[in-house]
Amino acid sequence: MTVVAVVVVVAVVLIGWAAAVVRRLRRSEATLAASRHLLETELTRRYAQTDGLVSAARAAGMDSAVVAPLAGARSLAIGVRDQGLTLGEQAGSENALSVALHRVIIEALHEPKHKNDWTIQRPVLDLQVTEERIAGAARVYNDHAARINVLVGKVPAGAVARILGVHRAPLFEATPVALDIADPDEPGVETVPAGEGAAV
Repeated sequence: MTVVAVVVVVAVVLIGWAAAVVRRLRRSEATLAASRHLLETELTRRYAQTDGLVSAARAAGMDSAVVAPLAGARSLAIGVRDQGLTLGEQAGSENALSVALHRVIIEALHEPKHKNDWTIQRPVLDLQVTEERIAGAARVYNDHAARINVLVGKVPAGAVARILGVHRAPLFEATPVALDIADPDEPGVETVPAGEGAAV
């Protein structure tokens, strides 16, 4: 085989490899964008439902020392999101919202005057479903982000990624709120946070 033939074969192989990497990167980007959109949709639902819970808690006369931090944490989370920060940067405000949300939910579920009040219990149940959906959406997003990060970090695939402007994706490391509906004073009941206590 002549030198020219060898060069042509090598060039064809390299072009084929580069094309395969480009296709994989583009698919990964599209999947990551779709999973981020799903996660952001669930977070937006969380903000709306949290607003409903705040309104219901205030109408029911819940202690403002419990409710006010939730309203503030919701506003902070929305403000951070509206700044266009990454999901990784948003995680801190989402964790603060989870803490405040947990406090109000505990009050709603275990305070006698609130635990049978459907106007409060309904938004709590809605949020329980949403928190589970957020945890699932976050796992999907983080899985895709981890895959694209591995691809971007590989040699020589990383060089192709840089040429295409593909960068490492931040993980969403917020902890889901523990929406425990069991009575903590009941013997034999163990409280287990949503997502088994792991960050999502």
